[in-house]
Amino acid sequence: MSLKRPSPLLWLRYAVGGTLPDEYRHWVLWDLSSRTWVLRHFTRVMVLFLPLWLLLLVPGPLSLRLSMIGLGYITGLYFSLSFMEDAAERRLIKHGYPAGLNRRIREEAAAHDRAEIVAMYAAYLDEPRRE
Repeated sequence: MSLKRPSPLLWLRYAVGGTLPDEYRHWVLWDLSSRTWVLRHFTRVMVLFLPLWLLLLVPGPLSLRLSMIGLGYITGLYFSLSFMEDAAERRLIKHGYPAGLNRRIREEAAAHDRAEIVAMYAAYLDEPRRE
């Protein structure tokens, strides 16, 4: 299964909490269950922190401005990494997957099998429901 990756503009929208179109659902599931999901989360968070550098424009001593930026990063990273699992689960739910699916995939699969398991779950969840 080949995953359709979002364009940089769509990825930026996704990084700030937006929902991607349905054609990227499988990529979102892979993004949240891949071996590098923590690094990917960290990358999204660092993009969110870029506006902190606007604090350099605040008048005052450079040491004060750099301290504000540093404290913003430390506080933001602490909370972001503390609630990393919850943030991943919220993204998953926003894209139509059941809660906990990403964790289940990460726990069940070895690193080289994750793509296959993501494809299996995605195919199963895309089937129309019979009730």
